[in-house]
Amino acid sequence: MRAPGRRGEGSSVGPRCLAVGCKNCYSLCINGSDHIVGGFGVPHTPHYPAMVASGAPDAQEISALYGQVSRRLRATAPDVIVFYTADHYNVFFEECIPIFSVGVADSAVGASDYDTVPRRELPIDSELARGLQRHLVRAGFDVGMSQEFAFDHTIVAPMHFLSRETDIPLVPIFVNALIPPLPSAQRCRALGEAVRDGLAQLAGPRRVAVVTSGSFSFEVGGLRTTEGSHVGVPDPAWMDRVLDLLAAGDLDTLVAESTEEQLAAAGNAGGENLLWIAMLATIGGGAPDWLEAQRRFGHGYGAWVDAA
Repeated sequence: MRAPGRRGEGSSVGPRCLAVGCKNCYSLCINGSDHIVGGFGVPHTPHYPAMVASGAPDAQEISALYGQVSRRLRATAPDVIVFYTADHYNVFFEECIPIFSVGVADSAVGASDYDTVPRRELPIDSELARGLQRHLVRAGFDVGMSQEFAFDHTIVAPMHFLSRETDIPLVPIFVNALIPPLPSAQRCRALGEAVRDGLAQLAGPRRVAVVTSGSFSFEVGGLRTTEGSHVGVPDPAWMDRVLDLLAAGDLDTLVAESTEEQLAAAGNAGGENLLWIAMLATIGGGAPDWLEAQRRFGHGYGAWVDAA
């Protein structure tokens, strides 16, 4: 028997009308923000673009799941995307690992690390990015400023599916979700809330979508991979718990239970859960309009468009 509210493979919350500009279905604000039009979460598996292009066995499922998020994102007509990401040893490495940093270049090219992701140059809203970085420092966050970098697969692979034809300017916010010590879930929530405050002051007429990518339980190349594979899902029970809490809109409990020990148990990429927390805090929380999972891969897909 499934626990109440649990979503298994291929399950979802109720659909909404997807007509672009339908004010009855897509609010111009999320939980009181005049600027934030939605929050979105997806995985960033670097092999997915090539798998879909080649018609691999999972291609139809991958396209359908990303498609559900993509059309909801497009319907909000964002002018800019604040993108929470965890660098995978490409922008930063062991000699310099900021806990948080904002990318402020005019643009960045990627993917820098996988040829399975088509390369593209993605624009960055440098003015808004620099303003947010200043705002966060003044709000008590020691946030770095990254002025020259390339995007890795954690941004370019999702954007391949979410906005392939349109180059929506980004504001990339890097969170150290992989190399211990990680920031706490409480600190990532506070970061998201501070970003929300900054957008209220700085976004102007921009319509802002907030996107993140990452898994809930995932091991890459470690000791807890699936037999015959270089990846695995070490803690499927935690994945189910995260999905239940997301579906219920219970950010308080998700933050409380996302302890250092629990994230480590979820795999060497288990800290990516922190990215979802930051995204949810930025949009003000709430239950999703749509949520699905690829449980066998530790992945979730979700859209928060009218959480008010």
